[in-house]
Amino acid sequence: LIYSLMFITVGVLGQTVEQPDLSFTKGEGRRAYISCKVNGLLSDNYVHWYQQKEGEALTRILYVNKGASSTVYNPDLLDAKGFSVKLGNNDDYVLRIDAVKLSHEGVYYCACWDTSSHSETNCSHPLQ
Repeated sequence: LIYSLMFITVGVLGQTVEQPDLSFTKGEGRRAYISCKVNGLLSDNYVHWYQQKEGEALTRILYVNKGASSTVYNPDLLDAKGFSVKLGNNDDYVLRIDAVKLSHEGVYYCACWDTSSHSETNCSHPLQ
């Protein structure tokens, strides 16, 4: 079986950013990686990852602090632990899906949030 994953990056409150690749397809059980390039992240900022299935609202998967050393999973999402984030080169926050399955099909969003001012920060496009 093959599943399609689509992703775009956004800043909180609807800020959209350019994304070079609109979708990719992975076979069941394969790993998938989705990048989110974040500029200007401060120590009290967080990077959030969301999934949106067709016809449904956004669901937060998890969020990580600057440097991705601390991850908070959505306790209401049954397979949230099947996702992780690592910090790549140049502030690239990479969402990893350990083993793709049908329930992972959807659109993925990353967002940045500044907890000190409760406002959006500047998220830029993912790396190619």
